[in-house]
Amino acid sequence: HGASATIVVGAGMVPAAFGPIAASYGVTHQQASYLTTSYTLLGGVTPLLITPFVNLYGRRPAYLIFTLIAIGANIGSAYAPSYGTQILTRCIVGIGASVALAIGGATICDMFFQGERGKYIGFYALALTNGPHFGPIAGGFIAKDQGWRWIFKVNAIMMGAVLALYLVSFPETLFSRTEFSALENRSYWQRLAFRGKVIDRKLKGSDFLANFKMLKYAAVVLPCVYYMTTNTYGSIVFVLTASSISERLYHFDTAQNGLLLGVPLTLGCIMGECCTGWISDWLINRYARRHDGYRKPEARLHLAPLGLFLPAGLIIHGVSVANHAPWIALAVGMTVASIGVQAGTTLTYSYISDCYKPQAAEVSTIINLFRQIFAF
Repeated sequence: HGASATIVVGAGMVPAAFGPIAASYGVTHQQASYLTTSYTLLGGVTPLLITPFVNLYGRRPAYLIFTLIAIGANIGSAYAPSYGTQILTRCIVGIGASVALAIGGATICDMFFQGERGKYIGFYALALTNGPHFGPIAGGFIAKDQGWRWIFKVNAIMMGAVLALYLVSFPETLFSRTEFSALENRSYWQRLAFRGKVIDRKLKGSDFLANFKMLKYAAVVLPCVYYMTTNTYGSIVFVLTASSISERLYHFDTAQNGLLLGVPLTLGCIMGECCTGWISDWLINRYARRHDGYRKPEARLHLAPLGLFLPAGLIIHGVSVANHAPWIALAVGMTVASIGVQAGTTLTYSYISDCYKPQAAEVSTIINLFRQIFAF
């Protein structure tokens, strides 16, 4: 949860400073927004190549290696002399950030039982969804007081702290459920060391197609389509447009932009999660008590009507912008929309993970792919 939150908070800091970044490089506000979309694209595609290795060598090495890549690329972003160089470094940051975003759900499935998974996936989803909302609050003040380049320096510092925590407190979560297991009979500190394969089989070319094989299941594709639409129109659109709208309508500075974007979306997501994760666990456990212990994934979907908050919030926001309403009206619309976004995120991850637990890494990668590509 902490790694995902740090990554998306860091990415969310950048949009609050699109104005000064554009002025510094002599580009338009729209071109400055490509710093986020390029990051998003690479963050979606990269896990397709990583997942087969993660399923054999474990989660821990991937988290360590790619976090280190993200640290280096953020340092590069802080000192990028030109717009082209900045785009390149943001692409590399997207590669480094992709692992935590793509296999975070699979890591949770490694650790928790089905009847409690909704709560913990809810925490993960809250971090995933809320990071881009909380980030602008910090990013706006950093850009105002220290200059926009410090946003990337702070990103590197935060990722460095995450890497340090990984090194000492994140043992491997993947293990073999057959007779072979490279993790058996090891102490905690021995489990932190890399010892080669976790699963005793060879890497095959077909492993790289395993992600796409999941697309033949409607229980994967339909929730992913729903989630990518929800995330884009209920979160990314606000992140990419709020700065220009608030500057044009209300003449806000970077700090005010960050507050207008971050506070309503954060509050909405918290309210949405309070009505989703733990309640979906209660629903599926109640179903199990009535059906001889069988936990039907569809039992969670009784909470799907919460998604209707999203279109309601979008209507409020759109009408408010069109009529130049006071900024509080925009904030209300974003808060209402975020309730639906958070509910949809938690339900998507929980439901698909319940349906295809053995393919948790592939499923998480596909969810991430849909989200990132559509957002791009």
